Amino acid sequence: MNDRKRRAVIAMLTLLVLISAVGALVTSKWPVVAQGPELPLGPASSGEEFEPGRILVKFSQGVTVAGAEGTLQQHGATYVRTLYDSSVQLWAVPEGSELSTASLLSADPTVEYAEPNYRFYAFDKVPNDPSFNVQWAHALIHSQGAWDNTTGSVTEIIAIIDTGIDEAHPDLAGKIVAGWDYVDNDSDPHDLNGHGTHVAGIAAAMTNNGEGVAGMDWSARIMPIRVLDDVGSGYSADVAEGIRWACNHGARVLNLSLGGPADETLLGAVDDAYAAGCLVVAAMGNEGSATPKYPAAYDHVLAVAATGPSDTRALYSNYGAHCDVAAPGGTANHDPNGIYSTMPTGDAYMITEFGFSPNYDYVSGTSQATPYVSGLAALLWTLQPSLTPDQVQSTIQSTAMDLGAAGWDAYYGYGRIDALAAVCTFVPPAVPVLSAISNTDGDGAYLVDWNDVPHATGYTLEEDDSASFSSPATRYTDSNSQYQVTGRPVGIWYYRVRANNPCWGSVWSNVQAVGVWPGPPSLNLTPVGDDAYRLAWSAATVATGYTLEEDDNPSFSSPGVRYQGSALQYNVTGQPGGTWYYRVRGYNSAGGGPWSLSISKAVPQATLAAPSLRIDNADGYGQFEVAWTDVPLATSYVLEQSRDAYFSSPTVLDPDAVSPFQVSGQPRGRWHYRVRAFGWGGRKGPWSNSEFVVVPFRIYLPFVAKNYAGPGW
Repeated sequence: MNDRKRRAVIAMLTLLVLISAVGALVTSKWPVVAQGPELPLGPASSGEEFEPGRILVKFSQGVTVAGAEGTLQQHGATYVRTLYDSSVQLWAVPEGSELSTASLLSADPTVEYAEPNYRFYAFDKVPNDPSFNVQWAHALIHSQGAWDNTTGSVTEIIAIIDTGIDEAHPDLAGKIVAGWDYVDNDSDPHDLNGHGTHVAGIAAAMTNNGEGVAGMDWSARIMPIRVLDDVGSGYSADVAEGIRWACNHGARVLNLSLGGPADETLLGAVDDAYAAGCLVVAAMGNEGSATPKYPAAYDHVLAVAATGPSDTRALYSNYGAHCDVAAPGGTANHDPNGIYSTMPTGDAYMITEFGFSPNYDYVSGTSQATPYVSGLAALLWTLQPSLTPDQVQSTIQSTAMDLGAAGWDAYYGYGRIDALAAVCTFVPPAVPVLSAISNTDGDGAYLVDWNDVPHATGYTLEEDDSASFSSPATRYTDSNSQYQVTGRPVGIWYYRVRANNPCWGSVWSNVQAVGVWPGPPSLNLTPVGDDAYRLAWSAATVATGYTLEEDDNPSFSSPGVRYQGSALQYNVTGQPGGTWYYRVRGYNSAGGGPWSLSISKAVPQATLAAPSLRIDNADGYGQFEVAWTDVPLATSYVLEQSRDAYFSSPTVLDPDAVSPFQVSGQPRGRWHYRVRAFGWGGRKGPWSNSEFVVVPFRIYLPFVAKNYAGPGW
């Protein structure tokens, strides 16, 4: 017999002994459970995690590029990239040397700091209850994700119709509302057995209070209705009365972790509770049988089977055509494979007769599976108070994780509950906002970033080379709210993102575009005269236009735009004396590409001054005068006219113009003018300032139209 079979036989024998011993305790015996791995609470305890083979380095101010490259080579590292809007660099280093290399660099006076590229974690809502880490069921049913959206409301009341509740338990005391004891017929439903206290803690123990365990619903109130005595048995009359009392006193979720034979009195109470808007949640039973137990087998009841920590059916769990869903119930008592929850703080039957621990212990059964479903129902009603019991049940069933045979089956019903998926049905994620994408160097690597949005568990990032997203490709699907793009070819790339959760996908975000350039244009200068020259540059594949900048400083600290348009050259004429620097880059709808290398031209000082030009008496009909100031020693003036401000194709109006120069009959449009002075011996000055005139388009009505009177006027 192999180990797996041996363990299965031992587990079955143990289960049979437990069922036999506990048979008289409760009609619904305690189902059995197992332990799963502890929940991931953050980085490993051995130390903070970081990206293998990567470190972050920031040099001190004043370090030259050559100095930085020398440090890089000294440590056998490779430059990866500079972080967005930062001077911090990401380096590749041999795996295993991250900490040592960062330490050595931190001691270097040229380095401000160096550190590993630490791993960060999303902050799921993790309660601070000290025993939360042994409550493996919450990980299986994704409680933490559900709690990120809601932790319940004090307006919801869960009735625990059972053996009563220990009202003094520190994890329950602050949540209990008035109930009733139908066993002793009084208002003190104190738990003398322990079963009801254990069930109550699973459904709604006080959570995030630094005490004990976490309940499924953090905020819901608990109503204790005692219908079973100290040994865990009772009568249908008491159970029926308990159902009616709870429903009439404000409880919408009625938890019945008990069962027995069919009974008309009980059936009538269930039907009346359903008609009053209450949801009855009941345990299937623990005999491993298809024989139905009631109230679970009645219509209008949400019947719950049990699973273990391996997310498979617990062998003791009853099954049949009336099974609706399954939930974690455990596979052992006094053992981490069970469900850890509250127990009475003093003497109780389960403690004195069966050796369960006071305060908290592990118990297993469909009784333990049921309150997980009850707590989930209360969470859903918190989000949507107007839901009917049928709608709450349908939501829990339709979002359950399908286990066993595909679709509904007799062992799992519609599947094992998924709290996150159920809650997300009512909390669609907001639409993310995609940030502008910076790619100042124009290469194929850049960061696409967007904001975190409520109720999102992940994001889908799409990319296309068309703004209409006619053929989009999914670039990224994960929970981070940014993605580092690498290796994109030349072109304009468009991005959009949407948020997802298990039930919803938001609409698409705004669209952002980014240009990837083949490299900066190559800029050349050809002299034409001492103060005239031609600037020409190579074409950029994806550019729709070019910007040419001019400055008298090689650092381009205060550049001016000399030309902007689609041409690949520009003629400079009449340039003032001095040394002039130029650079050019392409642009398109995604922005501007990288600048070219700069080029300079030394222009001798002009021997004449520049005139000051003005335009007078512009009447809007194409008639005006262009005037300028006299320049000492000037013998003549050349007046030019251009359609554009760059004088890319100027026309000489008069090679020997005299101020003022009369213009008449000028066609409509914008007209630019400039003038320069010439003197004896070939002396000349720079061009004047440029001025423009706008001649509008005018329509003249025939004279007769002024005297026309239409019909009825």
